[in-house]
Amino acid sequence: MNYSSKPSNNFTDMIYPANWQSLLEQYAQDASLVLIDGVIVHANRFGIEMLRAKNLNEITGMRWSSFLQFSHPNQLKTHLQAGASLLPIAIAEFCQLKTRDAHLIDVEVRLHSFPVHRNTAYVLRIRNLQTQPIAKSLHVRPTREFATANSLSHEALHHEKEILEMIALDNPLTQILQDVCDRMERLLDNGSICAIMLFNEERKRLKLAAAPSFDTDFLNEVDQLELNLKQWSCGPAIQSGKIKIVENIADSELWPKHKNTPLKYGYQSCWSVPIKTAFNSLLGTVDIYHRATRTPSVDEQTLIMDAMHVIALAIDKKNMERSLATSEDRYRSVVNNLTEGIMVIAPGGKILTCNPSAQRILKISSVDTTGRRHRYFSRIFREDGSEIKIGDDPASVVLRTGEPISNLSIGLQLHDQSVVWLLVNAQAIHSSHDHHKNEAVLISFTDTTEIRETERQLQYIATHDALTGLPNRHQLQQRLSYALSHSYNQKVAVIFLDLDRFKNVNDTAGHAAGDGLLCDVAKRLSSCIRATDMLARLGGDEFVIVVEEFATAQHLKELAERILNKMREPFVIDENQYHLGTSIGISVFPHDGTDGPTLLRCADSAMYLAKELGRNNYQFFTSELMIRAQHRYALERNLRRALVEDEFLVYYQAKVNLLTQKIVGAEALIRWQMEDMNIVAPNEFIPFAEEIGLIVPIGRWVLTQAARHAQQWRQQYQFDFKISVNISPKQFQDPNLPSFIKDVLDETGLDPNALQLEITEGLLMVEADHLGGVFDAIKQLGVSISLDDFGTGFSSLSYLQRFPIDNLKIDRSFIREIPANQDSVVLTKAIIAMSNALGMSVTAEGVESLEQMDFLKEAGCQEMQGFYFSKPLSVEAFEALLQKNLHS
Repeated sequence: MNYSSKPSNNFTDMIYPANWQSLLEQYAQDASLVLIDGVIVHANRFGIEMLRAKNLNEITGMRWSSFLQFSHPNQLKTHLQAGASLLPIAIAEFCQLKTRDAHLIDVEVRLHSFPVHRNTAYVLRIRNLQTQPIAKSLHVRPTREFATANSLSHEALHHEKEILEMIALDNPLTQILQDVCDRMERLLDNGSICAIMLFNEERKRLKLAAAPSFDTDFLNEVDQLELNLKQWSCGPAIQSGKIKIVENIADSELWPKHKNTPLKYGYQSCWSVPIKTAFNSLLGTVDIYHRATRTPSVDEQTLIMDAMHVIALAIDKKNMERSLATSEDRYRSVVNNLTEGIMVIAPGGKILTCNPSAQRILKISSVDTTGRRHRYFSRIFREDGSEIKIGDDPASVVLRTGEPISNLSIGLQLHDQSVVWLLVNAQAIHSSHDHHKNEAVLISFTDTTEIRETERQLQYIATHDALTGLPNRHQLQQRLSYALSHSYNQKVAVIFLDLDRFKNVNDTAGHAAGDGLLCDVAKRLSSCIRATDMLARLGGDEFVIVVEEFATAQHLKELAERILNKMREPFVIDENQYHLGTSIGISVFPHDGTDGPTLLRCADSAMYLAKELGRNNYQFFTSELMIRAQHRYALERNLRRALVEDEFLVYYQAKVNLLTQKIVGAEALIRWQMEDMNIVAPNEFIPFAEEIGLIVPIGRWVLTQAARHAQQWRQQYQFDFKISVNISPKQFQDPNLPSFIKDVLDETGLDPNALQLEITEGLLMVEADHLGGVFDAIKQLGVSISLDDFGTGFSSLSYLQRFPIDNLKIDRSFIREIPANQDSVVLTKAIIAMSNALGMSVTAEGVESLEQMDFLKEAGCQEMQGFYFSKPLSVEAFEALLQKNLHS
C-alpha cells in the first residue's frame, strides 16, 4: 500500500508564509488532513489509514461533510461551513468520522488554519478516541523537551497551560479532573496519589469525582460512601475552608469513621485542600494520599494550591454551562411542550420560528418551506364571518403600530380547507438598537376549535331533546317569548299534545320500543306543521306546537284535525302494530294569556279536558277551564305552602287481630288542615300532588312521622306494634328511597320489622327490572311489604311469585258485599286461601259489621281494619283508643 504523504508541487506552490509542513510534523502521531475550499488536498499516513483508504488519491477531493458527522451545531462545524476565516487559535470538537466503508468512529478533531493566496487552508488533526484517550494523549511531553526547565514551577506552568487549553476546548469535566490528578502525581513525583471530591451544597455531602491511580477495590468502597462535613479530612476542609493535613490517618481525630478503609489499602496520610471559586464558593477538595506518614513541603503546598485554582475554574465553568444548559433546556422544554402555539413573524409575513404546537395547529410541515404566511392559510376571518385582508391581520397591525393585541378571536382556513379558530395575543419585538423600530412580532395563540365545537354541542344539548332531536322546553320558552314580543297584534297559538295509551307500549314492549315510537311521533307531527311553526317535546309523551301568523281559528282546527288523522294511523314497532290517540289542547294569545307560561298552562288545561271527554280529540281553552286552571294553580301553591308550614297531619286507623280483638298495628293516613278550613281528605289532593311531583317530599314526611309515633307507642306500651305506610309509585322511582328508609329507622330507633310499606298493584306493572333492585334493598333492611287493594287491578299470581310480598289487603269492594253476595264470598275465601298457601298474611279493609268480621275470622283472615272497630283518628285520639284496647 502506498501511504505517501508528500504533498504535490502544486499544493506546495500554493502555500503562503505559514510553514504547514512543520505543523504536520509537530503532530505526526495524529491523523492529519489538509482542506482547501472544504475538500481534502493532502493527508498524512495516519489520515489515509483512518479513512481506510489505500493511498492519497482515493481521498483527494473528498468534502469534509462526507466524512465528519456532528450531533449538534458547534464552532468547528461553523468554520468548516464558512470555509474562509482564519482562526486565532486552534479549536476542537468531538464528533464521528465516517470511513470509506461506512464505519463510524468516535473522534476528537482539532482545527488549525493558515492563509493560501486568497483562500484559507485548514489542517484537521484527528484522534481516534477508542485508541488514543484524551487524558493519555495530553500527557506531559518527553523529558527531553524539559531538559532546560530547572524548576518545578516551570513544569507546573506548562501543565497549567495545557489544562487551561482543555478547559477552553470544552473537554468533559471528568476527563479534565482525571488529567489534573495524573499531572499532579507526575509533578509531585513523591509517591503521591491524587483524588478530587466534589461537594453537593444542597445535601452537604462529598462524592468522589476523579482518582485515576487508586486501587479499584478502594474506589469501589469510597464510591459507596457519601461523606459529610465531619468525616475524613475532606469534610473538615470544606467546613473550615482551609487545608487539612493529616500526617497519620490512624491517629487522626478527623477520621472518626471509616478510617480502616484507607488503612486497609496502605494509605497512611492525606492532605485535603478545599477548592474555592473567586467568590469563595466551595466546590470540593483535592486530596493527596501517601503510603507513608508525611506532611507536604512548602513547594508541594504551593503546587497543590495552584492546581486548585485551575480545578476551580474547570468545575465552575462546567457548573455555569450546566446551569445555562438547564435553563435553556427548561425554557425550550416549556415552549416546546406548551399546548399554546408560539410564532415569531418578521415584516413581510415570513415565519422566523415556531414551536411544535403552532406547527400542529396550523398543519405546517416545515417552517423552512412555508415561508410567507399565505402559504399555510388561504383565508382569515372574524367571528361574524367577515374576511380580514392581509395587512389588517394581527401580525401586520402590531408590526405597524407597535401596540399589543390581546384575546382576539379569529378563524383561519388552512391549505387543506379545514378551519381552525384561534384566540390570539400579539406583541411587538423591538430592535435592540432602536426601541421604536419593530423587528418582528411574537404571536401566541390557543386553538379554540374544539372548545367552540363543544360549546356548540352543549348549546344543542341544552336546547334540544336528546331522543327526538326536537327543541326542548328551554328553547320552546325562548321561542314563545320571542314570538309574543314580536307579535305586532298578530295571534300566537300554543297547541299542547299528549299521547293516549302510550304507557301500554312501554309496559308491553319495553322502553326501547317506546323510544322508537316517540321518534316516529316526532316525524309525523313535523310533517303536519309549516316551516314557520315550532314543534317541541316537553318530556315523556308531551309535545307542544307554537303557531304564528294565522288568520282565524279555522287554521288551528285544520291543523288539529290533520294531527289527529295522522296519529290514527298504526305505528309499527318490531313488526307489532300499536294504535295511539292524541289529546290536544289549544290556547291563543292574547285572548287566553299574554305570556308564555300562562298560554302553556291554559293549553295544558284544555288538553286535560280533551282526555276527560274521551281522548283523541282537541279542545280550545275556555273560561270554565280558566276557573279550573286557577283552582289547580291555587291548589299547587297551597300544597307547596302546606309542606313548608307543616299543615299536614297524620291520622291512624287501627289494625285488629281477628282472633284476639287486640290492636296489632295501624295504617298511617295523611290529612291536610288548611288554615281556617276543615280538614281536606287525601283523595282531594294526593292525585294532584303526584301529578306535580310533590308526592315524594310529602311521602317522606308521612313516613318520618309514622315511624316516630310507632316507636313512641312501642316503648310506652311495650308490645309488638306494626305501622303501615302507603308508598306511591313515584316514590318507588326515587333511587334514594331505601337509604331514606334506613335513615328514618336509624333516627327514630324503630325496629325494621315494625314497619310495613303498602304498595298498589299498578306499581308492579311498570319497570319490573328496576323494581327488583328496590324491593331487594328494602327487604335487606328487614322491612315488610303489603299489596294494597288486591283484587281491583290486574291481580296476577305472577306478581306474587316475582316480588317479595309479605301481606295482601283485600279491597273493601269485596268486603262490602259479604256475606250476602256469593261471588264476593267465593273470591274472598280464594284470596285468603291462596295467601295462606303462599305464606302471606291477609288484612281485610273496610270491615263495617259484625257479620263481616265473623265471616273473615272463619275464612282464616288474620287482620282487619274498618269503621266497625275504628275510623282513622288523630294522634291523641288513637293513643286513647290504644290504651283502652290494651287494658280491656
